[in-house]
Amino acid sequence: MPQPYPRFHPGPSAGLLDSFSERGARELARRIRTAWANIGWDVEVRVERLASEDVGDGRSIAHFIVRSDLINGMPQRRLEAAAARPLPRAA
Repeated sequence: MPQPYPRFHPGPSAGLLDSFSERGARELARRIRTAWANIGWDVEVRVERLASEDVGDGRSIAHFIVRSDLINGMPQRRLEAAAARPLPRAA
């Protein structure tokens, strides 16, 4: 029986992914999109600039956030290829 959702890993990423940086947020978005796609779901995930913080010497650091169309942690659309396949029946 296929797993209905990706494995959930609470807490910080084992790879120490900095999701506040643009690079880290884009990687996190890619991981989320890929995890759901691997089990047949289409999830819209986007990276948005959240805020900037002045560091004091005229520079600023931008912070980013990852947003998705998941509702209560669950996707809403099947991938086209997955939607064409019949769902497995319960035994």
